[in-house]
Amino acid sequence: MAHDKKPGLSEGTLHEQLTDDSKSAFARYQDLALGSSSAWYLIKYELIMLFASWVPGALGLVLRKFLYPLVLGDVGSNVVFGQGVALRHGQKIHIGDGVIIDDGAVLDAKGGANAGIVIGNNTIISRNVVLSCKNGDIAIGSNCTVGISTLVHALEGSDVRVGDDVLIGAFCYFIGSGPYGSDRLDLPFKQQGMYPQGGIHIGDNVWFGSHVQVLDGVTIEHSAIVGASTVVNKSVSAFDVVAGVPMKVLKNRQQSV
Repeated sequence: MAHDKKPGLSEGTLHEQLTDDSKSAFARYQDLALGSSSAWYLIKYELIMLFASWVPGALGLVLRKFLYPLVLGDVGSNVVFGQGVALRHGQKIHIGDGVIIDDGAVLDAKGGANAGIVIGNNTIISRNVVLSCKNGDIAIGSNCTVGISTLVHALEGSDVRVGDDVLIGAFCYFIGSGPYGSDRLDLPFKQQGMYPQGGIHIGDNVWFGSHVQVLDGVTIEHSAIVGASTVVNKSVSAFDVVAGVPMKVLKNRQQSV
């Protein structure tokens, strides 16, 4: 497969960074989980996770409300952190007012020079949602709902940006990473790098059914509806209703009124 674009950071390169034999297991853990070589930050992070992350009920909510902001970039008022929330590269995680992060969610802002993760006011990140950066950025607007077990992935050069008032059903996948190179037959795919397609951009007031997959390079304009189990491999205009594999435009909401 020929590609016109230069590949971004490959999965192979990131894998090599995290499994570098010249670094101790301790240093590699810091690269993976903290994004900081500071001993003080490590101690603070470990103590907070040890004494707060697993605690159930109201006591756990109170502990996390007051302790988690100590290891995060910015946290607004009245934020709720559920039990077992995983925080990685926390200094690059920025959370607005009134946000709910439900049990088992993963906020992973991993990267060398990326901005990380931004979550707007009054947004709900449901149980077992994974927001995963690999040198890319994820920005989710205000008043959004991200459904159970949804994955948002952002590689370098393929940021994922979600507008305000967006509804995302359960088990959706936003794949902000281009395809692997496959021209070379003598190299594993991960060593050939990935080819970013420009990221995923979602406008305001978009509604996604469950099990939707959105591929890199797609823009979905405001007020669109994406039906359940759709594979979105091309951009969607404002007010369009789309569904199917391959995706088809069923109607435009403005024209059908």
